[in-house]
Amino acid sequence: MTHAFREQAMGILRIHAAATAHELQDIGLVHQALEWLTETEWDVDMTTSYHGPKVALFSTQICKNKEVNLFMQKLEPCRKTILAELEQRLDGDNTIHLRLDLESVIGGKLVLVQTTSTNPVIKIRIKLAVYPGQDVRSIATGLFT
Repeated sequence: MTHAFREQAMGILRIHAAATAHELQDIGLVHQALEWLTETEWDVDMTTSYHGPKVALFSTQICKNKEVNLFMQKLEPCRKTILAELEQRLDGDNTIHLRLDLESVIGGKLVLVQTTSTNPVIKIRIKLAVYPGQDVRSIATGLFT
């Protein structure tokens, strides 16, 4: 593990990810793609939508340094965009919000999308470790430079 990736894990408390798949999609394939993305186990809750079809609600938490580092490495293709949009993606609770296109992840590629996208997405929340006297923006910037 390189020094830079050790620093990344230290700046992150946890990463939460969530996605939804409808029964018209191959839920098993979606599950495989999500596990490939985070290299963690995903919780799956089956429910029924308002209109009747079954829906799988997926979620996971990434907390271990090794898993955090592996996930951050996978975000490499999106880093420049995340860095450029950091102000819009960082909230008052020191959390960075990302949305990845679910279909692209199924194809083994990460594509960052805007909140206005109507395609199925994977919602990512990266909770930063910010202590008194530290600047949240410099911590966030350091993760993606």
